[in-house]
Amino acid sequence: MQKKVALSEQIDRISSLPDQLLAHILSFLPTKDAVKTVLIRRFGNLWTAIHNLDFDVCLYQECREFSYEFGPENEERLIDLIRHVLILHESSDIHRFRLKFEFNVWSSSEQLKLATEFDSWIHFALRKKVKVLELDFKACGNFGHKGYHKFPNVVLTGDSLTELHLVYCRVEPQEHIRLRSLKSLSLNCVLISEETMTEIISGSPALENLFIYGCVGFHKLNFTSVNLKNVVIELFRYDNSRLEVSCPFVTSLNISNIERMHMNNLSSVVDAAISFNGYLNCAHGEHFHEVKMLFQQFCGAEAFTLFTRSILVFTIWELIKSSFPSRNWRRLVLKMMLTKWHLPGIASLLRNSPHLEMLDIHMRPGTKPFCYRDDWWLKEYEIDGENFWDFQLSSFDCLRSHLKTIRIHSFKIEPCAVKLVHFLLRKAYVLEKLVIDTNRESYPDKENQFMSERWTEFSREYKEWRESSIDSEQWTEFSRELLCFPRASPQAVILFL
Repeated sequence: MQKKVALSEQIDRISSLPDQLLAHILSFLPTKDAVKTVLIRRFGNLWTAIHNLDFDVCLYQECREFSYEFGPENEERLIDLIRHVLILHESSDIHRFRLKFEFNVWSSSEQLKLATEFDSWIHFALRKKVKVLELDFKACGNFGHKGYHKFPNVVLTGDSLTELHLVYCRVEPQEHIRLRSLKSLSLNCVLISEETMTEIISGSPALENLFIYGCVGFHKLNFTSVNLKNVVIELFRYDNSRLEVSCPFVTSLNISNIERMHMNNLSSVVDAAISFNGYLNCAHGEHFHEVKMLFQQFCGAEAFTLFTRSILVFTIWELIKSSFPSRNWRRLVLKMMLTKWHLPGIASLLRNSPHLEMLDIHMRPGTKPFCYRDDWWLKEYEIDGENFWDFQLSSFDCLRSHLKTIRIHSFKIEPCAVKLVHFLLRKAYVLEKLVIDTNRESYPDKENQFMSERWTEFSREYKEWRESSIDSEQWTEFSRELLCFPRASPQAVILFL
């Protein structure tokens, strides 16, 4: 029988750790919490040696999406903390420095004063050879042209930087850009010219990952760097202008609002994701042939990701009996609302992907995939969601000889989803594994978020979807039924997560 150890005999393992290790542990805490450890005798001033400095105004308030009621008082508390920390910080180097601050809550005169102090903080981080620099001047606030902060040029000559994240900044370099170690660059709501973008690419020879979200100031992007392999572009243009993009060496490409872009040199892309955010008339009206040519440019892609409205493009082509050339996709990822309007699109994709080996479906909340009144013409077509798959008599080559893995995420027991699973089990002759995951993912699909006709309606649907639980009795019955359901592939295994 084990004896209980007296409190006086218990070993304080934390206190026995070396200072360097304790400082490393503190580096993983929010900076304001790491500072508070000064009240603990063993830690004392160890926080002054932390390697991550994270100054996030959202830690001082209850942030709510699309709510901008917070005044500068929270910013002032953050400013006081930053001043205190930077004066006492003793570590010779910094791994990560993040400044998340809402610039728009201050008046123009106050912004001028703050800009100088911001620049001094950024210089501090660069002097300490920071590797990951994150500058966010929007935080939880709204957009407005007066909020673009022009950060110091020294950022664009930081040889130690490996990652740079800029939000709500104005990039106007006054000298040659030199970012020799930079591997990842993220620009979110940044004002930047074509010339500057070109200079950044040429001045960052090690750059591998580029993320561009809602940036303005340019109409052409030419990614000529041989090392740049992963590009994400998410733009929302409200005029008729189009963005010209050339990607001769990019292997992974994620494009949102692609109907507003003109794409060139996509032969190297092997992993592509595209979404349509505008009217669906681009799939059957004047832009019909242009959209088809766009898909044909991705002929070398092996993995392809499509979203809710992108799949409706294939539904349109299926309904109007328009031919679509076969693709060499090995993996197909569908992130969508699963409604009857998507069934013809899914059928078209399966029929024209003869070499498909993996089908990955992420179910999203919502039942209304139509965002604009101009889309409603699609409702004129009769689609029998209940019996759709029973009438699919044409052959699906991928189901007969290639499709081995099917994964369905955020699965919900509803007719469209159940009927699709039944069809795949009946027709997939070489299927090895079907995985059904009921876990609700922690983020909404970006296409739904931005293109929902009414944000409040989508928020309600998403909240209900996240909070809804699967009835255990219903789930048990469904699982039992599916395990007993006839399968075309004798070696197929069904897994429930």
